[in-house]
Amino acid sequence: MASRLTNEATDYAPDLLPGTGRHRTTLFPRRRTTPRTARDFVAATLTEWGETSRLDDMRLCASELVTNAVLHGTPVGRLILVRVESLDEELRIEVHDTGEDRPTQRIPEECAVDGRGLLIVDATADSWGAKQRTGPGKCVWAAFKRITEPQGAIS
Repeated sequence: MASRLTNEATDYAPDLLPGTGRHRTTLFPRRRTTPRTARDFVAATLTEWGETSRLDDMRLCASELVTNAVLHGTPVGRLILVRVESLDEELRIEVHDTGEDRPTQRIPEECAVDGRGLLIVDATADSWGAKQRTGPGKCVWAAFKRITEPQGAIS
């Protein structure tokens, strides 16, 4: 796998990782419309897989993480990689960009119109964080435990 994000956009790329679940990855350009497009990609992927228990939470977090990548993490001319994973115990979204700055959660002024994205991710996802990539940039991720009905529940 290449160690840097290229300028070649790809279509949805379904992949299976032996023994770990499945994932789907795609690249998006750095544009104002990318958060919406990435949100739709996450929703379509999860719906296709039948993984809708946390769909709204994951769409919201995908939008926030990709917005941060567009505004703060991705230099002009570079791409944003979004990966959706279905693992044994959780669902996960990763947003990769080539920016070096790590995301920091902050408390915005009451009248501020921005600065709440990571607060939303922190309140919505079961866990989240950032890690270095091989090559330039970082990966910011959010994980979601599956919601399962208790045994014996009446549908």
